[in-house]
Amino acid sequence: MSDDPILVVVFLRGGADGLSLVSPTADEDYIAARPEAMRVLRKGDGAGHAMADMAADVDFRFHPQARGLSELYNAGELAVIHASGLTDGTRSHFDAEAKMERAAVNGSAGGWLGRWFASQSPEGILPLLAVGAAPDSVRGAREVAVADALEELIMAGGAEIAPLLRRRLLQGFGQHPLIGAPIQRLVQLSTTLQGRIIGADGEAKDYVPGVDYPGNPLAGSFMTIARAIKLDLGLRVATLDFGGWDTHEDQAGIFAENVNALSSSLQAFWRDLGNEAERVNVVVMSEFGRRLRANTSAGTDHGYGNAMMVLGAGVKGGQMLGEWPGLANDALDDRADLAITTDYRHVLAGVMRQHMRADNISALFPDFTPEPMGLYG
Repeated sequence: MSDDPILVVVFLRGGADGLSLVSPTADEDYIAARPEAMRVLRKGDGAGHAMADMAADVDFRFHPQARGLSELYNAGELAVIHASGLTDGTRSHFDAEAKMERAAVNGSAGGWLGRWFASQSPEGILPLLAVGAAPDSVRGAREVAVADALEELIMAGGAEIAPLLRRRLLQGFGQHPLIGAPIQRLVQLSTTLQGRIIGADGEAKDYVPGVDYPGNPLAGSFMTIARAIKLDLGLRVATLDFGGWDTHEDQAGIFAENVNALSSSLQAFWRDLGNEAERVNVVVMSEFGRRLRANTSAGTDHGYGNAMMVLGAGVKGGQMLGEWPGLANDALDDRADLAITTDYRHVLAGVMRQHMRADNISALFPDFTPEPMGLYG
């Protein structure tokens, strides 16, 4: 088994409401801005999950449906970075996602993960796995495997097609550095997976996790990543999108369902990894947060400041990092949104330097000087 570090990036598409995920439940401005049904409460059966060592005058709590996240946090495995995001923010989903995933000024090539892959060229037959779809953050990487399940990466009739590829395709392209090597790894990945997850009867073997996962689609995506890690395929980065966070209407119910899926699935994934968790970090992020004040449709509109989370090996968990600006009217961005006090690139740069052992941070995040955040011990 390799000891190379692994990064999993979970992107919450749609602009997740960080003020509902990690809420300042005792803040008077928060209480005044939202009806009770849209707030995380301090008392009662539906109270939020308390966070260790939080100041009583603000009393930050995880959403009631985020029990798994709360347990990871209080166990010292998960850190929260509140009031974080794009400092040159936009309320457009498309523009915000593009800026965040490129993490560079206009004209810089690729995404921040793509630039890392281009500079490192990691070995292994499955260095980069995008579950579902390939995000802009990996643009520039030479090879991206895109699949919902590992079985999808096995070429049809693998036992027959692999030798054919070797004989025909590699005759012409085998010496071409940009074509021959990827084809060879494709064949190797397909035949390796066929040998490891296809039974003698020709049927795919079911993945047997070490824990019980919840029964939602997101859990299946996390199981795909856990399986890839355990099969020792040389995975270095996995990306996973989780949409449905654009809660302009009826936020309370939609958000509760989404955060339950995220919290329970992420905790199951983390426990399923067992000893492999010692080389894994997970970053959870979204393109922007949502406005402080509820709208007239029992939802919230596009905002700015948000909460990021980092889970895993070496992380000084059980703490909320960054400067909390408060929610007083004068402290809000444009008198509407949680102000951003931590550029999200500080978080990503710290993860890439400390966990992924990158020594070219200025190339990954051009024209940006990251500052230490105390995220790692």
